[in-house]
Formats: sequence, C-alpha cells, structure tokens
Amino acid sequence: MISLNKIIIAILTLSYVGVSYADEIIKSSNGNSVIFSQEIKSENHEPNSWGRVTFLQNNKPSIISQKDRYYTEDGTSKTSPSGNYLVMNSVSGGYIEQPDGTKKYSDRAYCSVVDMKNGCVVSDWDGEACGYSWKVDQDVLSASEDKAADSFDFLSMKPLINKVTDSLSSLSAYEINNLLRCDVPNKTNINRYQSLLKENPLAKSSISVGLVDYLNGLETTISLNNKTYLYSDSSERSKTKSYLISGDIVKVIQKSVDKQWVNVGYVNQKGVPLITWIKNSDLKS
Repeated sequence: MISLNKIIIAILTLSYVGVSYADEIIKSSNGNSVIFSQEIKSENHEPNSWGRVTFLQNNKPSIISQKDRYYTEDGTSKTSPSGNYLVMNSVSGGYIEQPDGTKKYSDRAYCSVVDMKNGCVVSDWDGEACGYSWKVDQDVLSASEDKAADSFDFLSMKPLINKVTDSLSSLSAYEINNLLRCDVPNKTNINRYQSLLKENPLAKSSISVGLVDYLNGLETTISLNNKTYLYSDSSERSKTKSYLISGDIVKVIQKSVDKQWVNVGYVNQKGVPLITWIKNSDLKS
C-alpha cells in the first residue's frame, strides 16, 4: 500500500521539475526521462505539439528544445533497444512573404537523436533519414531490417568542442549548453572550453560552472610560491601579461610531453575559473 508521504513526495518532485499530468513523458530503462510540455494548439501546428522539451536526470532538469521549433510527441515513441537513445521530432515554421505581398506559412521537419544517458542532442537533421526506425536489438537507425538497407550514422554527428570549426563566438546558448552535455570538460578539451569562455559572452554562466566542477574533481593541488606568469599554451610565444601571485592555489590538469609546462586551473574569489599554462620551473623556484 502506498503511503501518503510517498504520494506527497511524488507530487512535490513533479512540481519541482515543472511536470504536469497533461505532459507527455518518455522514460528510459536507465531512469532518465524526456518531458514534452507547453502544449501548442493552432491551425498551423500538428496535434500533440509542444513548445518545450526537458531532459530529466536525478530530478535535475535540462531544457533540450530549440526556441524556434515545436516538437511533436503523442507518448508512443520508444527508445532504442538499449534504452540509450530517443528520436525526437520537431518542426521549424514561419510566415514567408509572397511576390503578391501575401504571407504563406511554411515549415520544415527535423529529427534529432537524444542520448538518454546525459541529454546530449547527438544529431539533428532533416530529409529521408527521418523515416528510419530502430533495428531489432540494435541501436541502429535503418530504412528496414534488411541487411543491405541504408542506415544513419547519427553518432558521427555528436557535437565535440575540439571539432567545432565555426568561430566560438558564433555559438548560440543552445549549442553551448548542448556541448557541455555531449562533451563534458576533461583534460583533452579543457583548454578549448577556456577559449569558448573567453570568446563568447553567452558561455559565461554555463561554461564557468562546468569548468569549476571539473577542477573540483582534480586531486593534485599546488600553492604557488612566487609571482608566476601565465601562458595561453605550452610555448614561450604564448606568454601573457597576466600572472598569479604567491599563495594562489592551482589544480594540476596535465603536463606537456616534454615536462617543461604544466596545464593548471585556477578559481578566483568570485568563483570565476581560469585554465592556463605555467612553466614547470616556476613551480620549483
């Protein structure tokens, strides 16, 4: 028998993450969910259209929808055979002015694959592949069960900060937040995230939190003994005018191959992180 306390807790949890009983919820076998909310009803929208999509993990919500789209879901979508992925359908539409001055509504359908382990929108595309479905017992999107059938390699489209070719300053807040879910800060990408933090004002809040969380997980801590100049990378030519002073505490991320440089992270009193390089010799002076 379910106790009153358990019912109250369940209601409070749903209220905390903004879930209503009218929303559509797709659950994964790993316990995470994708919630479709803010239902939209108009002549230009399909039935079961939603303005917001939220990924829920351990009662922590992350909005994974794009503002210029609406999403369609009737509650019948299934995750991939492993439960790790979900295909999410969306539509981007608007009025286009015609030569005669009138306006006509036009839209385009998209399909996205969501990683149910972390909320990463792995891929986002339109076209023929939107009609593909999961193969039996395989996390493969295919035109059919036939061995020769076309399949869609959605994992090859996964966003990675080191593979971003566009200017970092051009990334939207949506793209930045999705990068953090898809490619968590680690020693192979941490310096690229520092560049993103420096070049893109939209990254200040979310990237700062991600970098601080990463640095807090590092074990090796060093208290500097002297004024120490900072470098953008592991080379003399990258020396900056910035420096840390005696008593400042840094976290060691990694050393250069030649052991002459140390990649460190520093968090100031305001909680702002800085990923930089210093000379290994400065640590010994």
